[in-house]
Amino acid sequence: QFFVSPQLATFVLSIVPPLAIVAVIYGRYLRKVSKLTQDSLADATQLAEERIGNLRTVRAFGKEMLEMEKYNGKVDYVLDLAYKEAFARAGFFGLTGLSGNLIVLAVLYKGGLLTGAAHMTVGELSSFLMYAFWVGISIGGLSSFYSELMKGFGAGSRIWELLDRKPVMPFNEGLVIPPEKFKGALEFSDVSFMYPSRPDAPIFQGLNLSVPSGSVMAVVGPSGSGKSTLVSLLLRLYDPSRGSIHIDGYDVSQLNPLWLRSKIGTVSQEPVLFSCSIAENIAYGAEDPSTVTREQIRGVAEVANAMGFIENFPKGFETVVGEKGVLLSGMVASRSSAGLYWYGFRL
Repeated sequence: QFFVSPQLATFVLSIVPPLAIVAVIYGRYLRKVSKLTQDSLADATQLAEERIGNLRTVRAFGKEMLEMEKYNGKVDYVLDLAYKEAFARAGFFGLTGLSGNLIVLAVLYKGGLLTGAAHMTVGELSSFLMYAFWVGISIGGLSSFYSELMKGFGAGSRIWELLDRKPVMPFNEGLVIPPEKFKGALEFSDVSFMYPSRPDAPIFQGLNLSVPSGSVMAVVGPSGSGKSTLVSLLLRLYDPSRGSIHIDGYDVSQLNPLWLRSKIGTVSQEPVLFSCSIAENIAYGAEDPSTVTREQIRGVAEVANAMGFIENFPKGFETVVGEKGVLLSGMVASRSSAGLYWYGFRL
């Protein structure tokens, strides 16, 4: 266009800087709204999943309408954000479309003046109009691309945050206790701990505890005194704030977490079951579930005192328990859960 008419090209391109400023402001706003929309959708989904997972409790207390109001509130907020995004997109695309049309009108007006003054020919004006038309189309295409790009940046920012996070502790690195030395003797030495989310509420301080190999020990205390936390520290789900934990003289912080957890069997306070068959749940605790035989599964079920109710099911061990064992009663789920972890028993 500069080759055809430098004066007219300069006049047309003067619209680009203000349009670029508007595009930057719009992009930042759209990125922010897109992130808020995705976060709000996640909150609404989490609320729905939690309430549906505890549907029996919700219905038992007659809180269906209350939970519907809570969910509707979450969804309404998402809808408000969607309206804001739609209005912003409509305004931006309307502005870019108007800019393209203004370019053509400006070329006609200014080109007419230049043609009347004999500074350019009608043919040059026609070719310049064609160029201006394609510039307008290009601006519209770039605007659409920029809008989707900023929306993607906003929606994907949380994913990138998770991908960029570094694990606090290694997943599959560290020492492995040789089989001939692995006996299971535990030693808690001057251990202090507080949860990262509650740094001002220490669970215990200066704890010393020794559990000889082959012994059975019960830790008794009121709720919230840290009984379950001991197991979490032993599994190295957390590291102590101070002190150390040893197994057969090896510091737990130096051991391979994946190997360590494969050698410890735990039964949680609440039954934890996966949405698969009873047999698959019981075999889950084995180091290699595919090698577990039906006879071994039956043996574990008998030890967990679960054979009685399993045999009463039409499909027996192939009965699907549902997500979190929702299709089973509380006692049945607890016994099945105990069977799930029995194969993991090493320590």
